[in-house]
Amino acid sequence: MVKKIRAWILSFIVLSIGFAGCASQPATPSAIASPTELPLVGRLSFAGSTTVQPLVGQLGDVFKELHPEVQLEIAAGGSVVGIQAVHEGTVDIGMASRALKPEEAEGIIQYQIAVDVIAIIVHPSNPVKALTLEQLAAIYRGEVTNWSELDGLDEVIVPVIREESSGTRGAFDELVLEKETPSAPGIVTAITAGDVAATVSNNPASIGYIGFGNFEDDIAIVAIDNVLPSKQTARDGSYTIMRPLLLLTGPLSQPLSEDYINYVLSAEGQAKVEEFGWIPVN
Repeated sequence: MVKKIRAWILSFIVLSIGFAGCASQPATPSAIASPTELPLVGRLSFAGSTTVQPLVGQLGDVFKELHPEVQLEIAAGGSVVGIQAVHEGTVDIGMASRALKPEEAEGIIQYQIAVDVIAIIVHPSNPVKALTLEQLAAIYRGEVTNWSELDGLDEVIVPVIREESSGTRGAFDELVLEKETPSAPGIVTAITAGDVAATVSNNPASIGYIGFGNFEDDIAIVAIDNVLPSKQTARDGSYTIMRPLLLLTGPLSQPLSEDYINYVLSAEGQAKVEEFGWIPVN
């Protein structure tokens, strides 16, 4: 399974370097509409991934400094919510933290703005600081239920997952569980990445997963197959649990959407992506 995932990751990195968008209708920077005339004026609405939301907000703050007459409304709700909202035309830009399924991608243009690694986290007091990918999968399948089975303390493992609309959940289930549904006893479901971090920081027996950009000081990161998540290990493919971060537009998106996306994929925007703790694609 590790070899299979590593092959997929290496292919993903090559595509990430070569393309700014992904899936069935890739969008490169040259495919994006030309900027509209200045000054930019209007209101853009966003919805979707709770992982992408803070990055979009940070980039939005910089964008508004450049274009003070543009207002941004940034909601969350999960990747599924963002995809549906673009299809329905209720938002200008959707946010997703996983690749879209073929049936979801129809009629949507996808712009990959960053790469995110999914970090596995435990309580700082937990002596288990490294797992194999197989051991991690066994925890979430309910095949390993006590930390003592992994040279830890004699405590029942409390796995924490995201709710089903989460792109982080979708990516984790695909990359770690090979698209199976987590079935461990005593699973705790968290709504946001912050909820996962808070749950793990308050329970010494718990384990969870978050986007690397959501890491906080009161949790500990677990190495997978002896590799810790980082920008370098994501780029060289040695850390295998990672996914694309996407912005989505549809037929009903305002032209102003393209101005925002143009900025995010520009040299300045991608430098900001890296400054804010994520891995840029350009």
